Amino acid sequence: MKEIAARSEQGGYGAGQRVAITQVADEVQVAYTNPIYWANAYRMASDLSDIAARLETALGKVEDFGSQKGLTAKKLRKYHYMFGMEYFDEPSELAKYENYQAALKAVEAGLSAGKGGVTQVYRIDIPGKDETVFGVAIDNSVACSGDEHIMNLIDFKPLRSTPHLPYEMLVSGSEVQALYARFRIAISFPDLSMMGSNSFMSIMCAPKAIESALRMAAGGGED
Repeated sequence: MKEIAARSEQGGYGAGQRVAITQVADEVQVAYTNPIYWANAYRMASDLSDIAARLETALGKVEDFGSQKGLTAKKLRKYHYMFGMEYFDEPSELAKYENYQAALKAVEAGLSAGKGGVTQVYRIDIPGKDETVFGVAIDNSVACSGDEHIMNLIDFKPLRSTPHLPYEMLVSGSEVQALYARFRIAISFPDLSMMGSNSFMSIMCAPKAIESALRMAAGGGED
């Protein structure tokens, strides 16, 4: 995974796979991200089919779930939810520093202090590149940005999409960025309706709130 990430533009976003254990009533659901889906969504240098096979061997596989109609690899590699919304290569710019080490130090300090309600879940350093990805949790201290708040509104189907989390912050060279939330949420919930209950409209305030929380964690201050 790290080697493939090193060969991919902004490959740090796809350097890990997310696995979740979720209690839903009397049932425990084990789910993981589909490597082939995310390899294309994050424009990786490989389709990760070998990783998919290894995850299936390690964790099992009952069924795929997510988008009912599915999305082709071609569509995923140029995905955006609708006109005017961001693509993979249009991230939120959170902060900029003198160099990679300064950026890394600032993010580590911000996450350690829980700035913006954001804390570290994991860290992966990409070999041969000045690039590090942090998986982060967001609490509800910044209105509308918290993981629990958002998931309670949009993750309502019988099979839960817990592996949507955590969000990623990417230190790439001297810059700190994150995938814009209108892309990052939509790619996890491509069938989510625009209007009505349990829709994007129900979390309309979330993209800017998430960006603000992550910017504070990156040391860039509030918007």
